[in-house]
Amino acid sequence: MNTFDIVIVNWNSATQLKECINSIYNTQKKDCQLNKIIVVDNASTDTSLDLLQAFESDTLKIIRNSSNVGFAKACNIGAQYCSSDFILFLNPDMLLFRDTFRNLFNYIDTHSREDVAIYGIQLLDDNKNIQKSCARFPTFLHFINRSLGLNKLNPTLFPSYTMEEWNHKTTQEVDQVMGAFFMIRRDLFVQLKGFDERFFVYYEELDLSKRVNEIGFKTLFISEAQAYHKGGGISQNVKAKRLFYNIRSRLLYAFKHFGLLEASFLMFFTLIIEPLTRSIFLLFRADFHELKEMFEGFILLYKDSINILRQGVQS
Repeated sequence: MNTFDIVIVNWNSATQLKECINSIYNTQKKDCQLNKIIVVDNASTDTSLDLLQAFESDTLKIIRNSSNVGFAKACNIGAQYCSSDFILFLNPDMLLFRDTFRNLFNYIDTHSREDVAIYGIQLLDDNKNIQKSCARFPTFLHFINRSLGLNKLNPTLFPSYTMEEWNHKTTQEVDQVMGAFFMIRRDLFVQLKGFDERFFVYYEELDLSKRVNEIGFKTLFISEAQAYHKGGGISQNVKAKRLFYNIRSRLLYAFKHFGLLEASFLMFFTLIIEPLTRSIFLLFRADFHELKEMFEGFILLYKDSINILRQGVQS
């Protein structure tokens, strides 16, 4: 029987976290065994941990960080307490259906694949539409297209690395599945020393998927299993910081996987050209609030640019 542990990183998710854990307990677990649910709290200031008192159980373990150490590091902290075959990294804005685990592990059992290390499932939005949650490994040109906004103007000529053209209705191998529901073989997670903690948030699952692929293992998207994903989570309330961390992680990924020359050019391009292209799009939409958030995000980026370059060169 397959065994698995769940790691949830929480930062001020409150009700979402409670509903997520409640949905886990209500799932059917035929042909699989859930050993632990590990909540790693990144110094939340809301009622998140108070709400967890309703789930007093030997299964649930709560780890309280004294500061917000970031998503990647918090995941690694939680993974230290895992001992099962698989670790499922689950966002608190996820709600599982009763048959989510039953369908997932039924597929794994009936389609034995020793070459698969990472599993993702079909994610649904508020309207029960399938979210486009898978991606390719990005190239240098993918990031340039994204900086210029060309993928929004003409996604056919200037495709993004996100798999927007695919309807996600079939099971298939992909490069990366979204980190909101990211299940990985624990032995390989340990072998690869977990997530790279230089990624405070964003791109950490992409980087790990890339490293898994480089040692000969695959990522599989399974359409037979589903869950609800709200998306955005608490980060919707901190858009400037979300933009900062997203671009910061993008640059760190480039330094790690593209090489120094391409990554340095991308950093220059991102810091100088991208604010202009973003401003044009936002002015055209007359979205002045978003424009303000964008400038605040880039100011944070400029302030951290030396640190990004230092960490990038270390890659």
